[in-house]
Amino acid sequence: MEIKEMNSEQVEARLAEIRSLIDAEDADIEALTSEVDALIERRDSIKKSAAEKRALLDKVANSDIKPIAEIKEGETKIMNAELRNNIYDALAETIKGKATPEQRALLTTDAEGTVAVSEIVGEYVWTDWDKSSILSRIRKVYIPGDYKVAYESSATGAVKHAEGAEAPAEETLVLGTVDFAAQYFKKWIKVSDRVMALKGQAFLDYLYDEFGHQLAKAIEDAVVAEIEASTLTVKVTNPLDSTATIAGIAAVSDEAANPVIITNKTIWKNIKNERTTAGAKIEDPFEGLEVLFNRTATGLIVVDLDGVVANFPEGESFKFITDETSLAEQDLVKIVGKILGDVHLVRPHGAALVKAA
Repeated sequence: MEIKEMNSEQVEARLAEIRSLIDAEDADIEALTSEVDALIERRDSIKKSAAEKRALLDKVANSDIKPIAEIKEGETKIMNAELRNNIYDALAETIKGKATPEQRALLTTDAEGTVAVSEIVGEYVWTDWDKSSILSRIRKVYIPGDYKVAYESSATGAVKHAEGAEAPAEETLVLGTVDFAAQYFKKWIKVSDRVMALKGQAFLDYLYDEFGHQLAKAIEDAVVAEIEASTLTVKVTNPLDSTATIAGIAAVSDEAANPVIITNKTIWKNIKNERTTAGAKIEDPFEGLEVLFNRTATGLIVVDLDGVVANFPEGESFKFITDETSLAEQDLVKIVGKILGDVHLVRPHGAALVKAA
């Protein structure tokens, strides 16, 4: 399949496959580099196209234009407001468990002139990913099932060799692996019959706003917990003061090219306060690095988040289970939202956790 014809999941699967090919002895690095550039360009194009479609659909929906608009982007037709609303209605009723056969058919028929349901759902999810300063920086893959990522634990480096001198010692290479075993991130809420009576986009807006933020937050917390617990993270004992950032930077590898700081607001406040009360003038205790806040952080983390990978075997869409019976006497409906995923640091010395003794 040509790259220009791939969808987002196929792009991510191929990127993951290339990562496993790079270390092969016969790897064509130049060709793989060119392919990765093309895949990244395709991924960005898909996301941009989906955002543009959503904006155009909103514009059409808010206008007085009634006929089907034959607006094209290449060969892609944009559906009119009526068809778009029908798809929203069908998706909402499917989540409630009340979709008619016609509505179910609308969600499964790949008819020309429609926007795929996966794109509609994806836009809700992308919004929450993009809002998170942590999740927006990590790498995401979509590989079905469990899998392993290999990394170079240690290796002897290259040496200068004079002609005629004794041959240098053979390289000593030690490899390690990170195991990805996906589990469900879940949240459930109780909603009233009035909420269940909402139609179409109004119901989806309520549901995804409620679940999207909370599930994204749960995954963000999992990223922080993984970094702090990972054996690939350097554990640094240092006072949480103006020297903490320097200690963290010194501990990470050269491959951590774009480090940021992750910490909680209490630690951030204490370090900032020390800057104003210390006898010596401290220009910037965070050394110019961007500070990202997460309340679950137990110290000051210096990390390049490109070294963190999240795998979503079923994609980034949420699955919903609706239970109308267990709380029926209270006129409430239980809705469970979940997403299958796992997250790991895959770069040795890609992060440093700085904590006081």
